[in-house]
Amino acid sequence: MSKTPARRGRPKDPDKRDAILAAATALFLEQGYGASMERIAALAGVSKLTLYSHYRHKDDLFQQCVAAKCQEHTPDAVYDPAGSAPLKQRLQAIATGFIELVMSEEAIRFYRMMCAEARQTGKLGRLFHDAGPEHTLQQFEQLLAAAERQGELRVRNRRLAANHFFSMLQGEHFMRAIMGEPRPAPRILRAHITDVVETFLRAYAP
Repeated sequence: MSKTPARRGRPKDPDKRDAILAAATALFLEQGYGASMERIAALAGVSKLTLYSHYRHKDDLFQQCVAAKCQEHTPDAVYDPAGSAPLKQRLQAIATGFIELVMSEEAIRFYRMMCAEARQTGKLGRLFHDAGPEHTLQQFEQLLAAAERQGELRVRNRRLAANHFFSMLQGEHFMRAIMGEPRPAPRILRAHITDVVETFLRAYAP
């Protein structure tokens, strides 16, 4: 006689998850990492029990906020190694999403907050890197590996190439934004993206 599998509880409510992420992002930006889980739950309109059923601890919640913001601008599908779009078009899409992300007001405030916290422990920067930049670099490396197999690129060090791509994209514009200067006009950013993509393709041409 077979046993009925035990239930793992109710499925997580996506609306509550989104409300928690929105509340956490707002409070992290306002109060830094010192924002309490109690305040986050209250702002999201959920109980602490519900909050902890979605996110085990504040580190996890912070990283999910970062990951959600990355997904918003550049979904995982854009990096899919099996994608059928031309490589240049895919790089343009990745670059456009990345620029929109790093030049957003939320991202700039996150960077400033991490710089301030770094003088104490540096923990916030490590959490951010693992959830955002590291994940992005790994996805891009997989895309480069697929492009190599198809003879579109010749890359000896994929991690280095990925760093080159995203570092070129940030460039002067991101540095100026961090310092409080106005965001460049859309045409300037579009020209910058096109130049970076074309430079990258020339550098790693087979």
